[in-house]
Amino acid sequence: EKRSQGAAIFVRGKGRVALRDCEVSSDSGFGLWLVQKSDAAVHDCTFHGGERSSLVAFERSSVQVVACKFVDSTPHAICARGDAAVAVRDSTITGAALRAIYGYHSARLEVCSCRITGTRSVEAAAIQVDALRPGDAASLSLMSTTFDNNAGGDLSVSGNVERSVLNCVYDERQATEFAAFSGRERDAGHHSRLHSRSTTETEAQSHGKRDSTVWYEAQDVPSMPSRARSRSPYDFDLGDVKTKTQ
Repeated sequence: EKRSQGAAIFVRGKGRVALRDCEVSSDSGFGLWLVQKSDAAVHDCTFHGGERSSLVAFERSSVQVVACKFVDSTPHAICARGDAAVAVRDSTITGAALRAIYGYHSARLEVCSCRITGTRSVEAAAIQVDALRPGDAASLSLMSTTFDNNAGGDLSVSGNVERSVLNCVYDERQATEFAAFSGRERDAGHHSRLHSRSTTETEAQSHGKRDSTVWYEAQDVPSMPSRARSRSPYDFDLGDVKTKTQ
């Protein structure tokens, strides 16, 4: 695919696609692009970097990614927007130009048993989830995932995001770049008025690390109930979180 718009694979409406043992790349478009209520299952595939993100899920689409490789994606390996749902398991993401995984608005992300390394931008964390507009309610489940050598840190969560993290060691940083806002909202400084509330925090017995589970809310976004969603095979209870300390 050599057009600046479009994708190597485009799925819309209520379309469904299953990919197994494929090599996916696009010179100028997305690799795999899901919109509306489309659905995809992707197994044992390799996504190679191009000019746009390797896998994107917008609106109310959903995708399950299992045992895949994402190499040198630009700007993101995986991007979810709107009410999209993305589950990634047993996969590796290497060398993403900006973010490995980015979710915003009311996206739902589940990441389990993955390895994320070598993101290249100091301005963005490897995994970033933002829910910053009034009415946004995103979620992140992160389990047994390893991080290494990510230039902008490993994790950033901002706004009305429900998150659970288990068996991960990561470097969390405050985001400095947000795609979720319009220019007018950025100028109004919405993204700068963030605070965090730690719900559990204890000192670890070894290595001087801290165990914690934290939710982030924007001051000008009202507290919202968790959205009903079907249980996935990657769901898990809240547990200890190990964070890197300086």
